[in-house]
Amino acid sequence: MTLLDSLEDFVAKEGSTLKYRFGDKNIQIDFDATPTISYDYLFIADNSEYSFHNEELNKKSSEEYPNKSDYAIYFEKIKSFCCRTLNESLHNSNHKEHIHTIKPNNKLKKIFTQIFCNKLLKDEDLPPFMQFSLYTNQNDDKAPRIFCAIGNYAVIYILFYDPFHKIYVSK
Repeated sequence: MTLLDSLEDFVAKEGSTLKYRFGDKNIQIDFDATPTISYDYLFIADNSEYSFHNEELNKKSSEEYPNKSDYAIYFEKIKSFCCRTLNESLHNSNHKEHIHTIKPNNKLKKIFTQIFCNKLLKDEDLPPFMQFSLYTNQNDDKAPRIFCAIGNYAVIYILFYDPFHKIYVSK
């Protein structure tokens, strides 16, 4: 069965599009496909520290990439990420990239709820989540992470920008 046949079969069985909808229970992840990036659920609230409107995104504050803003580093990472299969990224990436699936903690659930305006968030209504690192500074607390949801057929929904690694606090 070709990928196109598989997609057509999935859409016919589910009676909807491939786009993730809040509460989808039957997500078909293709770990052997290269990811497709979606910005459908990008968090862009003006008053949130985890929004892509955060002023930190435009700052040049990386020790590893001193002449690049987080915004520029983000797109370099996305380009690299989309050149590998989802499986390769999750299991064979450079340790510094910190690409891995995550179990949502209460802070992540709370921010995710803001996107869908749904106060009754059940674990079974959540998609699989992952995060990746832009960089980790050694001399200050800057360690930006990007949080994503994994949808059908390796569609990656970019969600949050966490400039100071506060969603999953790490020492």
